[in-house]
This record gives sequence, structure tokens and C-alpha cells, in this order.
Amino acid sequence: MFLTVEDGLILGPVCWLFGKIFELIYKFVELLTPGDVVNLSICVILFTIVIRGLILPVNFKQQKSSKIMTFIQPEINKATKKYNGKTDQESMMAKNQETQRIQKKYGVSMTAGCLPAILQLPVFYGLYRIIQNIPAYVSDLRGKYEYIVTSLKAATIKPEALTSFGLDSKATINDLIIKVATDKEGLVGTASQAAQMLENAIAKGSEVTTNGIIDVLDKLSGTDWTQLLNSVDFSNAEIANNVLQYTNEFEQMNKFLFGISIADAPGFVWPAILIPIFSAVFQFISSKVAQMNTVASTDPTQASANTMMKFMTYGFPIFSFFICLNLPVAIGLYWILGSIIALITTLMVNGYYKKRDIDEVLQKAMEKAAKKQAKKEAKHPGKKSFYEKMMDAQNGNVSTDERQTENINKMASSRLKTYNNPADNSIYENNANAVHYKEGSIASKANIMLKYQNNGNEKGGKK
Repeated sequence: MFLTVEDGLILGPVCWLFGKIFELIYKFVELLTPGDVVNLSICVILFTIVIRGLILPVNFKQQKSSKIMTFIQPEINKATKKYNGKTDQESMMAKNQETQRIQKKYGVSMTAGCLPAILQLPVFYGLYRIIQNIPAYVSDLRGKYEYIVTSLKAATIKPEALTSFGLDSKATINDLIIKVATDKEGLVGTASQAAQMLENAIAKGSEVTTNGIIDVLDKLSGTDWTQLLNSVDFSNAEIANNVLQYTNEFEQMNKFLFGISIADAPGFVWPAILIPIFSAVFQFISSKVAQMNTVASTDPTQASANTMMKFMTYGFPIFSFFICLNLPVAIGLYWILGSIIALITTLMVNGYYKKRDIDEVLQKAMEKAAKKQAKKEAKHPGKKSFYEKMMDAQNGNVSTDERQTENINKMASSRLKTYNNPADNSIYENNANAVHYKEGSIASKANIMLKYQNNGNEKGGKK
């Protein structure tokens, strides 16, 4: 279930770290507002700013690399102009080699902009998990939810509630929670999803954990909470008052501007629908500004990348709108802030390079690339980067060396003892340890290649 903290090899530590950061922010806000209920929307805002600030150097490096790629694109276009329109393999290889040479000269590559983005995926997922499952990482909130779960288990479902939700007399509090979370009144998509997971666990006979129940309760809207509490009788007035107090605190914690709850899905309800609208708008503006200085390229790979970026400029905001429409407002709030911070970062980078002389920037990039290459060559002579190996493979620049001979030897030495190749027996008639290969098999062909190569070596390389 959602509340069970992430324990994956990569995502587990990321979520654990972000959870600790969020709890520290929660306690910090609690100190600033003594006696008042902590507003989770403030925590989400501060949390997003802190995490985005931590990964700002990575974003800046990515945008800097993209900027230099933009500056050198005219040089690439000029150098590869003679190959335009040519689709034969030799021309394509030569064009790729020329592009690779220029990129290497300035210390950039096609993967420079992609790799940081890929590395940030665990970060974004961690942010999402924390915002989605705040009680799992804030001990104060978790304690209150556990108290509510214990109290609900000891409560009695009212007869009229059973009738209203179509439940029989044997229904449990879990059945009631599932019904409340999945009915149309006050429906939140994530609450419904968590409820369905809980229902599936019950159907399979799995143990219903406190985490599983909290997963559903944490996603309930204010309307859902009212429905749930009006449907049960608690064992005594003190417990009822405590539960009511905690649920009121949850409602206050989740309050955002204009009475919007960050736990509710906006849907098409005014003014909550402003969240997905702003999410789409800022996502579009951020992407559009990032592509303002994109230069047209004759390189098919770069041209394809530019086309994909244009598609994302218009497609991703639409995707963002519908995602934020059906998820809690907290996710939309994070998305809006993330787009604004990305926009500010892009404007800062653009402003920085706007005041710089392009020739000076490129000269420094060349000097830095040369120093880096010299240092790399001194430490690992002849060693190529992953990008260089990838380009060599694409261009067909794979040399025949000792490793190929070794591979052939290994293949030729594969023993298929259950098969016999009568046609080749004469070759081994004086060898007691002869190994026979099935005619047409990979091993027999490898053996022929090995003999051909050995004959060539015996003749001084003349085969």
C-alpha cells in the first residue's frame, strides 16, 4: 500500500531522505506557528523550494550544456552541409563523425542534456511519494491517524448507514471506509484507488494493515470525512471528541487559498480548477522559454530531438492539466512551483549568456574540454567515453582486436558431444580428443572461422 514507505534499492533511500527533510520542515513550521495547526500547503511549498534548490546545480549544468549546443549548432550545420541529402551509409557515418568531433571539441554531447534529466527521475518520484503519503513520513500525523483507525475499529456502524451504502449487517468498518471513498459524493481519485487496493486485499484474504486503512483515510475529502463520522457510533464521548478534533485539524492543515483543500482533487469545481489550469500554463511557458533559442539543425538526431521538444511543449501541459485535475491539489501545487522554478532558472541562464560574448564562451568551453580530455588521456590512455563508444558503434568504427579472436575461440571450443559431423571427421581422424559438431550449427561455423584465421596467422597474416 502507499503508506508502506518505499524500500527499493534506489527509490527507498531517496524517499527516506526526502521524508526526513519534509518532517524537519513540518517541525520548523510548527515552531513558527506555536499553538496553531501546521498548514501543510506551506510545508509543501517550502519542501518543493528546498528540493529544487538542492538539484539546481544539476539543472544549471544541463541548461548550460544545452546553451552551448545551441551556440555550436551553426558550426555543426556548416561542417555537415556537404552530407545533406545523402542517405548512403558511408555519408551518414562521416556526418556523425563530424558532429561527434565538434561536440567533443567543446566538451558537450547529445547525452549531456538527457542524463541529468534521467537522474532526476528518482528525485521527482520521491517528491511525489512524500506529498502523496505525508503521514508515512511525519510521525505526529501518523500517530493521530493510528488513533483514528483504532477508534473506528471499536466503533459501531449505524443501521441507517448500512442501508444508505447498501451494506449488510455483517459489514465491517473497512467495508464502510471503502464505500465512503468510492461513492460519487466528495470523490477523490487517489482515495478511490487506495480503497480499491484495500478491497482487493480483503477479497484475496490478505491481512488488512493499519497502513492500508490510513492510505485511504489520508486521501479522503472533507465531505468523505463528514460521511464517515456520521455513519458510526464511538464507544464513548471522549473518543468521539478526539477523533472529531483530529479530523478538524486535518481539514485545517489541508486548507489552501480560497478554501481549497490540498487533499481534494480539483475536478471541474471552481476555484480548485485553477490549480490544473495554472499547472498547464506555467508548464507551457517554462517549456516555451527553454526553446526560445533553439537553432534549426540539419543533423537528423538533433532535428528529431527538436521535434520531440516541440511536441512536449504543447503535449506535456495538456498531460499536466488532466493529471492535476484528478490528483490531490498538493500534487498540482508542487507541479506549479516546479515549473516556476524551472522558468526562473532558464531566465537566469539566458540572462547570463545574453551578457556574455559567444566567442569567449566557446573559447572557454574548448579550453575546459581540452584540459579535461588531457587529464582523462593521462589517467586512462585510449579509453573512450560511453557516448564515444556509442557513436563508434553507430558509425561502424569497431576494430578487430584480440577480444574478437578470444570470442571466436570460445565459440569454437563449445562442445556439442551428442552430435556428429561425418563430413568433417577427416580433419580430426588423428586426434583422440576430437570434438564433432552438428553440420550447420553455430559451433561448426565458428570452428571453420577459427581454422581460417589460424591458417592466415601461420602465413604471416596473408589469408
